[in-house]
Amino acid sequence: MAPRVWVRRLEELDQSVGLVIGDECCLVIDTGISAESGFALATAVREKTDLPWQVAYTHDHFDHWFGTSAFGESAIWAVGDGAHYVSVGDEQRKAWAARYRREGREEDARRIGATKLVPPNCRVSGAIGLDLGGRTVVLRQVGLAHSDNDMVVEVPDAGVLFAGDLLENGAPPSYDGAFPYEWPQAVEYLLSWKPAIVVPGHGDPADYWWARAQARDLAEIARLCGEVAQGFLSEEEALAHNPFGEAVMRTALDRCKALAPAAPEPQAPAAAPTPPPPAVVYEVFDYSVDLTQR
Repeated sequence: MAPRVWVRRLEELDQSVGLVIGDECCLVIDTGISAESGFALATAVREKTDLPWQVAYTHDHFDHWFGTSAFGESAIWAVGDGAHYVSVGDEQRKAWAARYRREGREEDARRIGATKLVPPNCRVSGAIGLDLGGRTVVLRQVGLAHSDNDMVVEVPDAGVLFAGDLLENGAPPSYDGAFPYEWPQAVEYLLSWKPAIVVPGHGDPADYWWARAQARDLAEIARLCGEVAQGFLSEEEALAHNPFGEAVMRTALDRCKALAPAAPEPQAPAAAPTPPPPAVVYEVFDYSVDLTQR
C-alpha cells in the first residue's frame, strides 16, 4: 500500500489484514479466522521482515483474532480487555463450529473448534502512539460504531488508515451488534485527516473518497432509522429506499429497537389528596386586665 505497509487478502470471508514495518519491530493488524490462517499469515510476514512483531485487534469478532496463536508470545493491543475477549470468543467459536457443521463443512468446524483463544494483553484507551522504531503508528479507540470495542490503526507517515469493519468493500456493513446512530459520526471523525488509502476489514483497499461515500451511506441508514422511530417513515418505506438493501436495513432497524430505552412503567393512579383538617373558629370576646392588681 505504501513503503513498508502491506495488506494481505484472505480467501475466507474476503478479509483484509495488515502489516506495518518499522526499524525495530512490526505491527500485524488482525490475524484471521483460525490457527491455520494465522500460521499462513505469520509465514507471509516472515517473508517480508524478521523483526519482532506486535499484534493489534481491530475488534472482538472471531475472524479478526482467532489466528493469533501462530504468533507466539507478543504484545497484543485491543480496546476490550482479555476477559471480555475470552468470553465472547468462546461463544463465537461454539456458534461458528455449529454453523459449519450444519453446512457440512466438517473440516472448517474442526479448525475453528480447535483454535486456541489468545486474548489481548495491552489495552488501548483513547489513542496510543506506538513506536515501531523510526515510525509511529496510532492505535485509536473508536467508541460505539460497528461494535462497542472498535479500534483503527493510523499510519500517518504513509497516509494509510486500517479501518477494521467500520468500512467494508464489496459487501454491505454488518449491523449485528452495531450502533447505527453513532457509527457514521465515528467514521467521519476518523476520516478528518484525509488518509490517502483506507483499508477496510473486508474487501479491497480504496481511497479517501470511497470511504467518504460509504460514510454518507452509513449516515443515510442512521437517518432512516431515526425517521422510522419518530413515525415520519414506515418500515416498508425504509426497507425499499436505502443504500444497502432490505436485509441490512431490517437488521439496522431491529438493532435500533433493541437499543431504544425501555418505555416507562405505567404509574398507578395517584391517590386522592387527603383533605385538610377542618378549621376551628373561636369566638372573639373582649376582656381587660387590671395591671394594678397583684
